[in-house]
Amino acid sequence: MLFEKPKHHKVSEFQAVVFAGYGSSNRLYPISEEDSLPKALLPVGNKPIISYTLEWLEKAGIHDVIVVIQSTGNAIKKLSAYLAQGYTGSVHCTVVGVEEDYETAEALRSIKDKIDRDFIVLPCDLITELNPRDILDAHRLHDPTFTALFYEPNSAEGTKDDDLLPYVGIDATKNALVYKADRSEDEDFSMRMSLLNKFPRVRVYTNLQDAHLFIFKRWVLDVLEDKESITSISKDLIPMLIKCQYQKKLVEREGIDKYAANFDNLLATALSLSTTQSSEAAASSKTGKISRVFNGPVTSYVYVCRDGFSGRGNTLSSYGELNRYVTKQGASITRVPSSAEVAPKTQVGNDSVIGESTKIDEKSSVKKSSVGNHCVIGKNVKIINSVIMDHVVIGDNAKIEGCIICNDAKILEKVMMKDCEVAGGFVVKKESQLKGEKLVSFREA
Repeated sequence: MLFEKPKHHKVSEFQAVVFAGYGSSNRLYPISEEDSLPKALLPVGNKPIISYTLEWLEKAGIHDVIVVIQSTGNAIKKLSAYLAQGYTGSVHCTVVGVEEDYETAEALRSIKDKIDRDFIVLPCDLITELNPRDILDAHRLHDPTFTALFYEPNSAEGTKDDDLLPYVGIDATKNALVYKADRSEDEDFSMRMSLLNKFPRVRVYTNLQDAHLFIFKRWVLDVLEDKESITSISKDLIPMLIKCQYQKKLVEREGIDKYAANFDNLLATALSLSTTQSSEAAASSKTGKISRVFNGPVTSYVYVCRDGFSGRGNTLSSYGELNRYVTKQGASITRVPSSAEVAPKTQVGNDSVIGESTKIDEKSSVKKSSVGNHCVIGKNVKIINSVIMDHVVIGDNAKIEGCIICNDAKILEKVMMKDCEVAGGFVVKKESQLKGEKLVSFREA
């Protein structure tokens, strides 16, 4: 299934592949249920989360984007409708639906023919203050097989999610990614001697989050095409490429040399034109053999973002954190649009945002929250640290704290809710008192 948004097509240096909702549907349950929105359209500050990704790519000067989404329910239809009618940027978007059980590398393999140059892969839920030109310039300068983005998570993202951050080994001299492994509290880690021979100065970090943003050489797709055992980018492809930097037998067994040899080695070309470089050095750059240390065809570069905010919305807690970041005090957003009707005695904090045509009755308050479009909120309602999506009705004297409430849900009078997630269309009965609940209307098969 294919949707393409017609736009004036600018040819850019890189293509981009945006994964719209892979691998986190269970972690976002129940707000990613079929009756709710597909992950790419979940609102962050009342804008679809994918809009921030497209803005970042536009700022990078990348105008050719393939949006890959699993073919479940009407997710493709909803996403295509937004890109055709709601998205106003200049990025040329092509939506491609793939099988529901495809993992990221399998999906990338299925769209190989649509990618004709070096490309960026990133998730639809990444919001970052990183200037995209910084990481692109670093990639151009070092010219690796792949560049990976890591960031230091803020305290909320780092402590609320259950997963420990991975072990990340970075060569201190070349900023190469030479080791990455999942971390558990009761396990040590080990490194091969061949790794340490090639990279004797490795720093291992436990405070870096994988952004799942990668910049690849085009020839990596040829590897994917031939090696169907690679199903996941982060679990299979990246670990293999990391090992190919220092494991000569792996490179020979997988035939990696032949893939890389099909593309020009920029350094070898430069050296061949040099009038000062020795013939031995030029030869070594072509063969990849320097001294006794294996110097294979794969190289990597790590860009670590330590300044400013970076975060993903791939869990319920991190999704809420993205909303708080976007609506924080000082953000240049419209807090209350002219079409909204807010009663004079109602308070909307300068850390909140109200959607178009939303009505809020008197003596209510909204703090550290996003309230969507066309909502109706009654009298004396307290909304704290919550995300309220579109067309939600909240009855009088309700208190909502730390909750995510999806489209078309109804919260009746005198409901007290804390740390709950309400799926689309669900009705919370009058005077209910709920804490830590996931509320979903089950459908008959």
